[in-house]
Order: sequence, then C-alpha cells, then structure tokens
Amino acid sequence: MDYWSALTLVRQVAGELGLPAPPSLVTDDPQVTQLVALLNSAGNELNLYYPWQQFTKFHAFSTVSGQDGYDLPPDWLYYIDQTQWNSSGNNELVGPKSPQEWSRLKGGLGAAAGMRYRVYQDKLMFLPIPGSKSTNISIEYIKKNWVLKTDHSEIELVSQDSDKIQYQPWLIIKFLRLKFYELKGFDTTAPKADFMRMFLTLVGKDKGAPVLSLTPSAASGLIGSWQIPDGSWST
Repeated sequence: MDYWSALTLVRQVAGELGLPAPPSLVTDDPQVTQLVALLNSAGNELNLYYPWQQFTKFHAFSTVSGQDGYDLPPDWLYYIDQTQWNSSGNNELVGPKSPQEWSRLKGGLGAAAGMRYRVYQDKLMFLPIPGSKSTNISIEYIKKNWVLKTDHSEIELVSQDSDKIQYQPWLIIKFLRLKFYELKGFDTTAPKADFMRMFLTLVGKDKGAPVLSLTPSAASGLIGSWQIPDGSWST
C-alpha cells in the first residue's frame, strides 16, 4: 500500500475541517500541535482495535534449559491468539493460563502433557520449565510501531513531516476527524458513523475471510466424490 506522510494526512484533515493547511507539522502553532497529538492518539488506538495485517510479525526462538521466562520482542504490543506453537513437537502451546491456573500448575496440581504459557511481567513464561532438550517456539504478534521513518526505522509517535503512517489513509483521516469533533465538544453523530463504516469495511477486507459452514468437517487429501465437478455423468 502507498502510505501517506503525516503532513499529507494532517493537511487533508485540516481541509475537511475548514482549517488552514499547515506547511509543516514541526511548529509552535497550537492548532497544528493539537492535530499531531490527536493523530498519535488515533494511530495507537487503532492498533489495539484490530490485528491489522501490516503490523503482524513472527517471533521465533529456542528455549534454554532451566529458563522459564523469555523477553517479549522490543516492538511487541500483543500476541495473536492461537498462533503459539511448539515447532519442535508440531503441537499448539496450551494457554494463555490465568493467574489461578498458573498457581495451581506451579503447585503441581493439574499437570498434563503440553507446554503451558502466560505473559507475565513483560515475559513469556512456560510450565513445565524447559529442560535440556531445546524446544523451538513460534508465535505471531502485533507490533506497536505504526510510523515509518525515512531511514526505514519504525516508531509509535509522529515527529516529522515525512513520517509515513502505515494505515489505510482514509481510515486514519476519518478517525482523526472524529477525535477532533470529540475534543471540541461538537456533535459526533455524522463523523462517528463515517468512521465506523470505513473501519468495518476494512476489517472485513484486511485479510480476507474463510467460507463458513454450519456443518464443518475435516478436509481430506484423498480422492473422493467431493472432487467430482458438477454435471450430468449418466453412463
């Protein structure tokens, strides 16, 4: 996607609001400073509302004997549920476990096959504690950084005109406009409806969706009647 710069986005929003289009975001103008602050708020909030595909990353590491806790990635925001896998054993990790379940497991109650996990104090914790045989762990997560700098580094706050905003442009424009209305105490009915239409449309199109069945069944790789195309096959 061709992402817009922060300056282009703010100038578009300013135009829709009937405000002067700023020549730069690096300024002492309180109106521009407020729009940048609202843009930062909008960008960080949107990242929590939905696991957008452009912010999805893959975290893979190997366990160490006797070590139960492992640092989260530096750009970690949250894990994507049901992507936690023991790649060595080709099975899903069990969790996340609640504090109550974790206490019970640490006390030796309810032990069962499989690695249990939870996120605790900025670490990914495992039970039972990994032994001498290293285990390969793989998980997908959402990164917190949504601003792309010209040097291709990523951050979570806009600071320069050239910063690229890694959202669909019209989504962030409509959300920024809504936030401006809320801040000023204006009637938000129309801008909220405008934002929600765009948000729900993009959520439905961001990754695609499977065909759902009321009678799901496991797929088979064997040859069967399901592979015969529709038609008349009288003999």
